[in-house]
Amino acid sequence: MKEINLLSLIQAYKNLDESLYKKYIEYLKITPKKQELKDIECLIKTLQSIDCNIALYDNYFLGYTIPQISKEFDLLRFGENYNVNIELKSKNIGEERIKKQLSKNKYYLDFLNKKIFNFTFLSDENKFYKVDSNSNLIEVKFTELIKVLKNQKLEKTLDINSKFTPSSYLVSPFNSTNKFIKSEYFLTLQQEDFKKKALNIINKNGTSFLSICGKAGTGKTLLIFDIAKECINQNIKTLTVHCGGLNEGHNKLIRNQGWKIIPIKSIKYQDCSIYDLIIIDEAQRIRISQLNSIINQIRENNGTCIFSYDMTQCLTKKEIDNNIDEYLTKKTEHQKFNLTNKVRTNREIAHFTTGLFNKAKFLSKIEISNVQINYFENLEDAVNFIKVLKLNNWKVINYTPSTVHTHPYEKFSLTEEDNTHQVIGQEFDNVVAVIDSHFYYKNTGELSTKNYIDKPYYLTNKMLYQIMTRARKKLNIVIIDNKEVMEQCLSILKPNLHESSFVE
Repeated sequence: MKEINLLSLIQAYKNLDESLYKKYIEYLKITPKKQELKDIECLIKTLQSIDCNIALYDNYFLGYTIPQISKEFDLLRFGENYNVNIELKSKNIGEERIKKQLSKNKYYLDFLNKKIFNFTFLSDENKFYKVDSNSNLIEVKFTELIKVLKNQKLEKTLDINSKFTPSSYLVSPFNSTNKFIKSEYFLTLQQEDFKKKALNIINKNGTSFLSICGKAGTGKTLLIFDIAKECINQNIKTLTVHCGGLNEGHNKLIRNQGWKIIPIKSIKYQDCSIYDLIIIDEAQRIRISQLNSIINQIRENNGTCIFSYDMTQCLTKKEIDNNIDEYLTKKTEHQKFNLTNKVRTNREIAHFTTGLFNKAKFLSKIEISNVQINYFENLEDAVNFIKVLKLNNWKVINYTPSTVHTHPYEKFSLTEEDNTHQVIGQEFDNVVAVIDSHFYYKNTGELSTKNYIDKPYYLTNKMLYQIMTRARKKLNIVIIDNKEVMEQCLSILKPNLHESSFVE
Protein backbone atom coordinates (compact mmCIF):
# COMPACT_ATOMS: atom_id res chain seq x y z
CA MET A 1 0.00 0.00 0.00
CA LYS A 2 1.29 3.43 -0.95
CA GLU A 3 0.75 6.84 0.58
CA ILE A 4 -1.66 8.92 -1.46
CA ASN A 5 -2.67 12.51 -2.03
CA LEU A 6 -6.43 12.67 -1.49
CA LEU A 7 -6.94 15.47 -4.02
CA SER A 8 -5.04 13.50 -6.66
CA LEU A 9 -7.14 10.41 -5.97
CA ILE A 10 -10.43 12.28 -6.36
CA GLN A 11 -9.35 14.00 -9.56
CA ALA A 12 -8.19 10.68 -11.00
CA TYR A 13 -11.51 9.08 -10.05
CA LYS A 14 -13.54 11.84 -11.69
CA ASN A 15 -11.47 12.37 -14.83
CA LEU A 16 -9.72 9.16 -15.86
CA ASP A 17 -11.56 6.53 -17.85
CA GLU A 18 -12.49 3.40 -15.93
CA SER A 19 -9.65 1.19 -17.15
CA LEU A 20 -6.98 3.82 -16.49
CA TYR A 21 -8.40 4.62 -13.05
CA LYS A 22 -8.38 0.90 -12.22
CA LYS A 23 -4.68 0.69 -13.14
CA TYR A 24 -3.99 3.73 -10.96
CA ILE A 25 -5.59 2.31 -7.82
CA GLU A 26 -3.87 -1.03 -8.49
CA TYR A 27 -0.59 0.88 -8.54
CA LEU A 28 -1.55 2.50 -5.21
CA LYS A 29 -2.65 -0.92 -3.88
CA ILE A 30 -5.97 0.42 -2.61
CA THR A 31 -9.60 -0.51 -3.23
CA PRO A 32 -11.68 2.56 -2.29
CA LYS A 33 -15.47 2.25 -2.24
CA LYS A 34 -17.56 4.79 -4.15
CA GLN A 35 -19.07 6.14 -0.94
CA GLU A 36 -15.61 6.63 0.56
CA LEU A 37 -14.62 8.65 -2.49
CA LYS A 38 -17.74 10.79 -2.11
CA ASP A 39 -16.93 11.34 1.57
CA ILE A 40 -13.34 12.32 0.75
CA GLU A 41 -14.52 14.72 -1.96
CA CYS A 42 -16.88 16.37 0.53
CA LEU A 43 -14.05 16.65 3.06
CA ILE A 44 -11.72 18.24 0.51
CA LYS A 45 -14.29 20.82 -0.61
CA THR A 46 -14.88 21.94 2.96
CA LEU A 47 -11.16 22.21 3.74
CA GLN A 48 -10.52 24.09 0.49
CA SER A 49 -13.11 26.69 1.45
CA ILE A 50 -10.87 27.53 4.41
CA ASP A 51 -7.33 26.71 3.23
CA CYS A 52 -6.11 25.84 -0.27
CA ASN A 53 -2.79 24.32 0.82
CA ILE A 54 -2.49 21.09 -1.20
CA ALA A 55 -0.14 19.64 1.43
CA LEU A 56 -3.20 19.15 3.68
CA TYR A 57 -4.23 16.23 1.46
CA ASP A 58 -0.86 14.52 1.18
CA ASN A 59 0.67 11.40 2.79
CA TYR A 60 -2.46 9.44 3.70
CA PHE A 61 -3.00 5.70 3.81
CA LEU A 62 -6.52 4.83 2.70
CA GLY A 63 -8.36 1.73 3.94
CA TYR A 64 -5.39 0.16 5.74
CA THR A 65 -6.15 -3.10 7.56
CA ILE A 66 -3.86 -4.52 10.26
CA PRO A 67 -2.82 -7.99 9.05
CA GLN A 68 -4.47 -11.00 10.71
CA ILE A 69 -6.92 -9.09 12.94
CA SER A 70 -8.97 -7.31 10.25
CA LYS A 71 -8.89 -3.92 11.98
CA GLU A 72 -9.41 -1.26 9.30
CA PHE A 73 -8.71 2.47 9.36
CA ASP A 74 -10.22 4.81 6.78
CA LEU A 75 -7.47 7.44 6.73
CA LEU A 76 -4.11 7.29 8.50
CA ARG A 77 -1.35 9.91 8.40
CA PHE A 78 1.90 9.33 10.26
CA GLY A 79 4.08 12.05 11.73
CA GLU A 80 7.26 12.36 13.74
CA ASN A 81 5.40 14.30 16.44
CA TYR A 82 1.96 12.64 16.27
CA ASN A 83 -0.34 10.49 14.13
CA VAL A 84 -3.73 11.39 12.65
CA ASN A 85 -6.69 9.08 12.04
CA ILE A 86 -9.88 10.18 10.25
CA GLU A 87 -12.89 7.88 10.00
CA LEU A 88 -15.34 8.56 7.17
CA LYS A 89 -19.11 8.23 7.64
CA SER A 90 -21.76 9.11 5.07
CA LYS A 91 -24.36 9.50 7.81
CA ASN A 92 -24.67 9.66 11.57
CA ILE A 93 -24.56 6.14 13.02
CA GLY A 94 -25.20 7.28 16.60
CA GLU A 95 -23.02 8.77 19.30
CA GLU A 96 -22.21 5.51 21.08
CA ARG A 97 -21.10 3.70 17.93
CA ILE A 98 -18.90 6.63 16.89
CA LYS A 99 -17.33 6.76 20.36
CA LYS A 100 -16.75 3.03 20.38
CA GLN A 101 -14.98 3.11 17.02
CA LEU A 102 -12.77 6.06 17.99
CA SER A 103 -11.90 4.36 21.29
CA LYS A 104 -11.07 1.16 19.45
CA ASN A 105 -8.86 3.04 16.99
CA LYS A 106 -7.05 4.74 19.86
CA TYR A 107 -6.40 1.36 21.46
CA TYR A 108 -4.70 0.01 18.34
CA LEU A 109 -2.80 3.21 17.51
CA ASP A 110 -1.54 3.64 21.10
CA PHE A 111 0.86 0.76 20.41
CA LEU A 112 2.81 3.10 18.09
CA ASN A 113 3.79 5.11 21.21
CA LYS A 114 2.92 8.49 19.74
CA LYS A 115 0.24 11.08 20.43
CA ILE A 116 -2.89 10.44 18.36
CA PHE A 117 -5.55 12.71 16.94
CA ASN A 118 -8.67 10.67 16.15
CA PHE A 119 -11.54 12.23 14.24
CA THR A 120 -14.80 11.11 12.63
CA PHE A 121 -16.10 13.00 9.60
CA LEU A 122 -19.84 12.87 8.87
CA SER A 123 -20.25 13.89 5.24
CA ASP A 124 -24.05 14.30 5.35
CA GLU A 125 -23.69 16.80 8.21
CA ASN A 126 -20.34 18.13 7.01
CA LYS A 127 -19.06 17.94 10.58
CA PHE A 128 -16.05 16.58 12.47
CA TYR A 129 -16.17 14.89 15.87
CA LYS A 130 -13.68 13.63 18.44
CA VAL A 131 -13.78 12.12 21.92
CA ASP A 132 -12.52 14.52 24.60
CA SER A 133 -10.59 13.72 27.79
CA ASN A 134 -13.89 13.15 29.63
CA SER A 135 -14.97 10.53 27.07
CA ASN A 136 -17.58 12.87 25.60
CA LEU A 137 -18.17 13.06 21.86
CA ILE A 138 -17.75 16.70 20.81
CA GLU A 139 -17.82 18.59 17.53
CA VAL A 140 -14.51 19.84 16.14
CA LYS A 141 -14.11 23.02 14.12
CA PHE A 142 -12.49 22.58 10.71
CA THR A 143 -9.89 25.18 11.66
CA GLU A 144 -8.77 22.89 14.49
CA LEU A 145 -8.34 19.98 12.08
CA ILE A 146 -6.40 22.16 9.63
CA LYS A 147 -4.11 23.28 12.45
CA VAL A 148 -3.45 19.65 13.41
CA LEU A 149 -2.64 18.70 9.82
CA LYS A 150 -0.38 21.73 9.25
CA ASN A 151 1.59 21.22 12.45
CA GLN A 152 2.20 17.53 11.81
CA LYS A 153 5.83 16.79 10.92
CA LEU A 154 5.22 14.18 8.27
CA GLU A 155 7.04 10.88 8.50
CA LYS A 156 7.83 9.00 5.32
CA THR A 157 6.41 5.50 5.71
CA LEU A 158 7.62 2.98 3.14
CA ASP A 159 6.09 -0.10 4.72
CA ILE A 160 3.02 0.53 6.86
CA ASN A 161 2.87 -3.14 7.93
CA SER A 162 6.20 -2.72 9.73
CA LYS A 163 4.47 -0.37 12.18
CA PHE A 164 1.93 -2.91 13.35
CA THR A 165 2.59 -6.21 15.12
CA PRO A 166 -0.67 -8.19 15.16
CA SER A 167 0.34 -10.32 18.14
CA SER A 168 0.65 -7.21 20.31
CA TYR A 169 -3.11 -6.78 20.27
CA LEU A 170 -4.04 -10.20 21.57
CA VAL A 171 -4.33 -10.14 25.35
CA SER A 172 -3.86 -13.49 27.06
CA PRO A 173 -6.02 -14.18 30.13
CA PHE A 174 -3.03 -16.11 31.47
CA ASN A 175 -0.03 -13.91 30.61
CA SER A 176 -1.79 -10.50 30.62
CA THR A 177 -4.35 -11.24 33.31
CA ASN A 178 -4.66 -7.68 34.66
CA LYS A 179 -5.39 -6.32 31.18
CA PHE A 180 -7.95 -9.08 30.68
CA ILE A 181 -9.65 -8.29 33.99
CA LYS A 182 -9.81 -4.57 33.10
CA SER A 183 -11.10 -5.41 29.58
CA GLU A 184 -8.15 -3.61 28.00
CA TYR A 185 -8.51 -5.51 24.74
CA PHE A 186 -10.77 -5.93 21.72
CA LEU A 187 -11.94 -9.04 19.95
CA THR A 188 -11.47 -9.51 16.22
CA LEU A 189 -14.56 -9.32 14.02
CA GLN A 190 -14.64 -13.12 13.80
CA GLN A 191 -14.35 -13.48 17.58
CA GLU A 192 -17.11 -10.89 18.12
CA ASP A 193 -19.36 -12.74 15.69
CA PHE A 194 -18.80 -16.10 17.44
CA LYS A 195 -19.27 -14.51 20.86
CA LYS A 196 -22.63 -13.00 19.85
CA LYS A 197 -23.86 -16.33 18.47
CA ALA A 198 -22.63 -18.24 21.54
CA LEU A 199 -24.34 -15.84 23.97
CA ASN A 200 -27.60 -16.15 22.05
CA ILE A 201 -27.43 -19.92 22.45
CA ILE A 202 -26.45 -19.72 26.13
CA ASN A 203 -29.37 -17.41 26.92
CA LYS A 204 -31.90 -19.84 25.44
CA ASN A 205 -33.46 -22.55 27.58
CA GLY A 206 -32.48 -26.15 26.94
CA THR A 207 -29.39 -28.28 26.47
CA SER A 208 -26.74 -26.87 24.15
CA PHE A 209 -23.27 -27.97 23.10
CA LEU A 210 -20.86 -25.61 21.34
CA SER A 211 -17.33 -26.12 20.07
CA ILE A 212 -14.77 -23.38 19.48
CA CYS A 213 -11.80 -24.78 17.64
CA GLY A 214 -8.81 -23.43 15.78
CA LYS A 215 -5.06 -23.73 15.57
CA ALA A 216 -2.54 -22.04 17.84
CA GLY A 217 -2.74 -18.26 17.69
CA THR A 218 -6.35 -17.90 16.58
CA GLY A 219 -7.51 -16.54 19.95
CA LYS A 220 -9.54 -19.46 21.31
CA THR A 221 -8.55 -18.89 24.92
CA LEU A 222 -9.30 -15.16 24.89
CA LEU A 223 -12.68 -15.79 23.27
CA ILE A 224 -13.89 -18.45 25.70
CA PHE A 225 -12.65 -16.50 28.73
CA ASP A 226 -14.30 -13.34 27.40
CA ILE A 227 -17.56 -15.31 27.02
CA ALA A 228 -17.10 -16.61 30.58
CA LYS A 229 -16.57 -13.07 31.89
CA GLU A 230 -19.68 -11.83 30.09
CA CYS A 231 -21.75 -14.70 31.50
CA ILE A 232 -20.46 -14.19 35.04
CA ASN A 233 -21.40 -10.50 34.76
CA GLN A 234 -24.90 -11.63 33.74
CA ASN A 235 -25.08 -13.84 36.86
CA ILE A 236 -24.95 -17.00 34.77
CA LYS A 237 -23.35 -19.64 36.97
CA THR A 238 -20.19 -20.60 35.11
CA LEU A 239 -17.61 -23.33 35.65
CA THR A 240 -14.37 -23.35 33.67
CA VAL A 241 -12.48 -26.64 33.41
CA HIS A 242 -8.87 -26.63 32.21
CA CYS A 243 -7.57 -29.91 30.79
CA GLY A 244 -4.20 -29.57 32.47
CA GLY A 245 -2.69 -27.93 35.54
CA LEU A 246 -3.82 -24.44 36.52
CA ASN A 247 -1.39 -21.59 35.85
CA GLU A 248 -0.91 -18.27 37.65
CA GLY A 249 -3.44 -16.57 35.39
CA HIS A 250 -6.07 -19.08 36.43
CA ASN A 251 -5.18 -18.62 40.08
CA LYS A 252 -5.40 -14.83 39.82
CA LEU A 253 -8.91 -15.04 38.34
CA ILE A 254 -9.88 -17.41 41.17
CA ARG A 255 -8.34 -15.28 43.95
CA ASN A 256 -9.15 -11.78 42.74
CA GLN A 257 -12.32 -12.24 40.70
CA GLY A 258 -14.03 -15.19 42.37
CA TRP A 259 -14.08 -17.32 39.21
CA LYS A 260 -14.75 -21.03 39.57
CA ILE A 261 -11.91 -22.74 37.65
CA ILE A 262 -10.80 -26.31 38.22
CA PRO A 263 -8.29 -28.68 36.60
CA ILE A 264 -9.83 -31.60 34.73
CA LYS A 265 -8.55 -34.06 37.34
CA SER A 266 -10.95 -32.48 39.87
CA ILE A 267 -14.06 -32.89 37.72
CA LYS A 268 -14.99 -36.18 39.42
CA TYR A 269 -15.41 -34.29 42.71
CA GLN A 270 -17.45 -31.47 41.16
CA ASP A 271 -21.23 -31.19 41.23
CA CYS A 272 -21.87 -29.84 37.72
CA SER A 273 -25.64 -29.59 38.26
CA ILE A 274 -25.33 -26.20 39.98
CA TYR A 275 -23.87 -24.53 36.88
CA ASP A 276 -25.69 -23.09 33.89
CA LEU A 277 -22.56 -23.03 31.73
CA ILE A 278 -19.52 -25.28 31.71
CA ILE A 279 -16.51 -24.37 29.59
CA ILE A 280 -13.93 -27.07 28.80
CA ASP A 281 -10.61 -25.56 27.72
CA GLU A 282 -7.98 -27.64 25.85
CA ALA A 283 -10.64 -30.31 25.40
CA GLN A 284 -8.44 -32.30 22.98
CA ARG A 285 -6.74 -33.67 26.12
CA ILE A 286 -9.87 -34.81 27.99
CA ARG A 287 -10.44 -38.51 28.71
CA ILE A 288 -13.48 -40.14 27.13
CA SER A 289 -14.84 -41.18 30.54
CA GLN A 290 -14.59 -37.58 31.79
CA LEU A 291 -16.22 -36.28 28.62
CA ASN A 292 -19.13 -38.74 28.83
CA SER A 293 -19.75 -37.77 32.45
CA ILE A 294 -19.90 -34.06 31.58
CA ILE A 295 -22.17 -34.63 28.56
CA ASN A 296 -24.60 -36.67 30.64
CA GLN A 297 -24.75 -34.04 33.42
CA ILE A 298 -25.30 -31.24 30.92
CA ARG A 299 -28.22 -33.14 29.41
CA GLU A 300 -29.73 -33.97 32.80
CA ASN A 301 -29.66 -30.33 33.86
CA ASN A 302 -30.51 -28.64 30.53
CA GLY A 303 -27.25 -26.74 30.70
CA THR A 304 -24.80 -25.42 28.12
CA CYS A 305 -21.28 -26.67 27.50
CA ILE A 306 -18.58 -25.02 25.40
CA PHE A 307 -15.62 -27.12 24.27
CA SER A 308 -12.45 -25.35 23.13
CA TYR A 309 -9.78 -27.41 21.40
CA ASP A 310 -7.04 -27.72 18.80
CA MET A 311 -6.51 -31.25 17.50
CA THR A 312 -2.93 -30.41 16.43
CA GLN A 313 -2.03 -29.87 20.10
CA CYS A 314 -2.54 -33.48 21.25
CA LEU A 315 0.49 -34.64 23.23
CA THR A 316 -0.09 -38.40 23.43
CA LYS A 317 -1.15 -41.14 21.03
CA LYS A 318 -4.19 -41.75 23.22
CA GLU A 319 -5.33 -38.16 22.78
CA ILE A 320 -4.91 -38.44 19.01
CA ASP A 321 -6.84 -41.74 18.91
CA ASN A 322 -9.65 -40.30 21.05
CA ASN A 323 -10.25 -37.66 18.36
CA ILE A 324 -12.46 -35.44 20.49
CA ASP A 325 -13.63 -33.46 17.48
CA GLU A 326 -15.07 -36.57 15.84
CA TYR A 327 -16.38 -37.92 19.15
CA LEU A 328 -18.34 -34.75 19.90
CA THR A 329 -19.88 -34.87 16.45
CA LYS A 330 -21.10 -38.43 17.09
CA LYS A 331 -22.29 -37.92 20.68
CA THR A 332 -23.70 -34.38 20.60
CA GLU A 333 -25.41 -32.04 18.20
CA HIS A 334 -22.76 -29.42 18.87
CA GLN A 335 -22.62 -26.16 16.98
CA LYS A 336 -19.06 -25.71 15.80
CA PHE A 337 -17.25 -22.37 15.45
CA ASN A 338 -13.93 -22.62 13.66
CA LEU A 339 -11.56 -19.70 14.28
CA THR A 340 -9.46 -19.22 11.17
CA ASN A 341 -7.84 -15.80 11.56
CA LYS A 342 -4.48 -16.18 13.29
CA VAL A 343 -3.78 -13.26 15.59
CA ARG A 344 -0.98 -14.28 17.89
CA THR A 345 0.88 -16.32 15.28
CA ASN A 346 3.90 -14.60 13.80
CA ARG A 347 3.74 -15.17 10.04
CA GLU A 348 7.48 -15.87 9.76
CA ILE A 349 7.49 -18.31 12.69
CA ALA A 350 4.39 -20.09 11.34
CA HIS A 351 6.05 -20.40 7.92
CA PHE A 352 9.20 -21.82 9.48
CA THR A 353 7.26 -24.23 11.71
CA THR A 354 5.33 -25.62 8.74
CA GLY A 355 8.55 -26.30 6.85
CA LEU A 356 10.30 -27.82 9.84
CA PHE A 357 7.55 -30.34 10.59
CA ASN A 358 7.06 -31.45 7.00
CA LYS A 359 9.91 -31.06 4.53
CA ALA A 360 7.67 -32.39 1.73
CA LYS A 361 5.48 -29.29 1.84
CA PHE A 362 6.28 -26.69 -0.77
CA LEU A 363 7.05 -23.34 0.82
CA SER A 364 7.46 -20.05 -0.95
CA LYS A 365 10.67 -18.30 0.01
CA ILE A 366 10.11 -15.41 2.39
CA GLU A 367 12.48 -13.35 4.46
CA ILE A 368 12.56 -14.76 8.00
CA SER A 369 14.26 -12.54 10.55
CA ASN A 370 12.44 -13.77 13.67
CA VAL A 371 13.96 -17.26 13.75
CA GLN A 372 17.52 -17.92 14.87
CA ILE A 373 19.40 -21.21 14.45
CA ASN A 374 22.29 -22.36 16.63
CA TYR A 375 24.06 -25.70 16.12
CA PHE A 376 26.03 -27.54 18.80
CA GLU A 377 27.80 -30.88 18.56
CA ASN A 378 28.48 -30.93 22.28
CA LEU A 379 25.60 -31.33 24.78
CA GLU A 380 27.32 -29.44 27.59
CA ASP A 381 27.98 -26.44 25.36
CA ALA A 382 24.36 -26.48 24.23
CA VAL A 383 23.08 -26.49 27.81
CA ASN A 384 25.37 -23.61 28.75
CA PHE A 385 24.11 -21.66 25.73
CA ILE A 386 20.48 -22.32 26.70
CA LYS A 387 21.26 -20.95 30.18
CA VAL A 388 22.64 -17.78 28.58
CA LEU A 389 19.46 -17.40 26.53
CA LYS A 390 17.43 -17.70 29.72
CA LEU A 391 19.45 -14.89 31.30
CA ASN A 392 18.69 -12.79 28.22
CA ASN A 393 14.91 -13.07 28.72
CA TRP A 394 14.27 -16.02 26.42
CA LYS A 395 11.57 -18.40 27.63
CA VAL A 396 12.99 -21.91 27.94
CA ILE A 397 10.32 -24.63 27.87
CA ASN A 398 11.35 -28.15 28.86
CA TYR A 399 9.97 -31.32 27.34
CA THR A 400 7.61 -32.88 29.89
CA PRO A 401 9.49 -35.61 31.78
CA SER A 402 8.16 -39.13 32.27
CA THR A 403 7.07 -40.32 35.69
CA VAL A 404 8.45 -43.78 34.91
CA HIS A 405 11.53 -43.45 32.68
CA THR A 406 14.35 -40.98 32.16
CA HIS A 407 14.49 -39.80 28.56
CA PRO A 408 17.42 -38.16 26.69
CA TYR A 409 15.71 -34.76 26.44
CA GLU A 410 15.88 -34.42 30.24
CA LYS A 411 19.65 -33.95 29.86
CA PHE A 412 19.13 -30.47 28.44
CA SER A 413 16.18 -29.48 30.64
CA LEU A 414 16.69 -26.53 32.95
CA THR A 415 15.68 -26.85 36.59
CA GLU A 416 12.64 -24.80 37.64
CA GLU A 417 11.62 -24.01 34.06
CA ASP A 418 8.11 -24.84 32.86
CA ASN A 419 7.49 -27.93 30.76
CA THR A 420 5.19 -28.28 27.75
CA HIS A 421 2.16 -29.23 29.86
CA GLN A 422 2.62 -26.26 32.17
CA VAL A 423 2.49 -23.71 29.32
CA ILE A 424 -0.59 -25.04 27.55
CA GLY A 425 -2.65 -22.06 26.38
CA GLN A 426 0.06 -19.54 27.27
CA GLU A 427 2.26 -17.35 25.07
CA PHE A 428 5.67 -15.71 25.34
CA ASP A 429 7.54 -13.14 23.26
CA ASN A 430 10.80 -15.08 22.82
CA VAL A 431 10.91 -18.88 22.99
CA VAL A 432 13.75 -21.42 22.90
CA ALA A 433 13.13 -24.82 21.27
CA VAL A 434 15.72 -27.61 21.48
CA ILE A 435 16.05 -30.36 18.86
CA ASP A 436 18.43 -33.24 19.59
CA SER A 437 19.70 -36.22 17.58
CA HIS A 438 16.56 -38.30 18.13
CA PHE A 439 14.61 -36.25 15.61
CA TYR A 440 14.57 -37.37 11.99
CA TYR A 441 12.50 -37.14 8.82
CA LYS A 442 10.39 -40.08 7.70
CA ASN A 443 10.10 -40.99 4.03
CA THR A 444 6.89 -38.96 3.92
CA GLY A 445 8.85 -35.86 4.92
CA GLU A 446 7.26 -35.64 8.36
CA LEU A 447 9.40 -34.82 11.39
CA SER A 448 9.44 -37.66 13.90
CA THR A 449 11.69 -39.24 16.55
CA LYS A 450 13.53 -42.55 16.92
CA ASN A 451 16.07 -44.61 18.90
CA TYR A 452 14.62 -44.12 22.39
CA ILE A 453 15.44 -46.98 24.75
CA ASP A 454 12.07 -46.47 26.43
CA LYS A 455 9.36 -45.03 24.20
CA PRO A 456 8.13 -41.71 25.68
CA TYR A 457 4.47 -41.59 26.69
CA TYR A 458 4.29 -37.96 25.58
CA LEU A 459 5.08 -37.65 21.88
CA THR A 460 8.31 -35.70 21.55
CA ASN A 461 7.52 -34.17 18.16
CA LYS A 462 4.13 -33.00 19.49
CA MET A 463 5.83 -31.45 22.51
CA LEU A 464 8.22 -29.63 20.16
CA TYR A 465 5.23 -28.28 18.24
CA GLN A 466 3.65 -27.14 21.52
CA ILE A 467 6.87 -25.34 22.47
CA MET A 468 7.31 -23.59 19.12
CA THR A 469 3.71 -22.42 18.90
CA ARG A 470 4.03 -20.58 22.22
CA ALA A 471 6.24 -17.94 20.54
CA ARG A 472 4.74 -14.54 19.76
CA LYS A 473 7.73 -12.66 18.35
CA LYS A 474 10.98 -14.65 18.17
CA LEU A 475 12.07 -18.27 18.09
CA ASN A 476 15.54 -19.58 18.87
CA ILE A 477 16.16 -23.14 17.64
CA VAL A 478 19.01 -24.92 19.41
CA ILE A 479 20.06 -28.01 17.43
CA ILE A 480 22.20 -30.64 19.14
CA ASP A 481 24.08 -33.12 16.92
CA ASN A 482 21.46 -33.31 14.19
CA LYS A 483 22.74 -32.37 10.75
CA GLU A 484 19.59 -33.57 8.95
CA VAL A 485 17.37 -31.14 10.83
CA MET A 486 20.04 -28.43 10.54
CA GLU A 487 20.01 -28.82 6.77
CA GLN A 488 16.22 -28.52 6.63
CA CYS A 489 16.24 -25.42 8.84
CA LEU A 490 18.79 -23.75 6.59
CA SER A 491 16.80 -24.63 3.49
CA ILE A 492 13.81 -22.80 4.97
CA LEU A 493 15.95 -19.86 6.07
CA LYS A 494 18.02 -19.71 2.89
CA PRO A 495 17.61 -15.95 2.46
CA ASN A 496 18.98 -15.48 5.98
CA LEU A 497 22.02 -17.73 6.18
CA HIS A 498 23.84 -15.00 8.08
CA GLU A 499 21.42 -15.53 11.01
CA SER A 500 22.81 -19.01 11.70
CA SER A 501 25.90 -19.96 13.64
CA PHE A 502 27.89 -23.17 14.12
CA VAL A 503 29.58 -24.20 17.34
CA GLU A 504 31.72 -27.34 17.41
